[in-house]
Amino acid sequence: MENILKRAAIAILGVVVTLGYWSFRGDPTASTETEGIPAKVWEGGAGLLAVEIESSTSGRFSISFDRGDDKPLHTWTRVTPGVHTWVINVPKGAGGEIELSADNPKVGDKLSWKIRLNGETVDDQTETLEKPLSPGYGFFLQSYYEDFSAIEKESRN
Repeated sequence: MENILKRAAIAILGVVVTLGYWSFRGDPTASTETEGIPAKVWEGGAGLLAVEIESSTSGRFSISFDRGDDKPLHTWTRVTPGVHTWVINVPKGAGGEIELSADNPKVGDKLSWKIRLNGETVDDQTETLEKPLSPGYGFFLQSYYEDFSAIEKESRN
């Protein structure tokens, strides 16, 4: 019986030590979320990605970066109505999602963007809200790219 109690105590101690280690160190594969759109991602150097948005309502602009060997990076910023532009020095092999979503849009609100890589337009989208949104639905633009440094017009999803 004493042997069983020792084994149980050692097992419990092992779980406590492991949980403590994870709490202190964190999950090394977890993504990083940052407010603000960076001018350079990781080491950059593979191209300049420019995103120019225009919105008739306030909203949120976000862009994520993932290349498999680093923690994914999710960046975002709040936007006011008007035109906003970001230029990001991207590294080779990093892909991800770009999204512009509207807060409480009304019929007639517009969202648009132009995405350029090294000065060449690779995506040009415009959406106008034609009717009120049903509950649980959103109004947004969204594109995904395998590699931001190698976007071609036909690679947009």
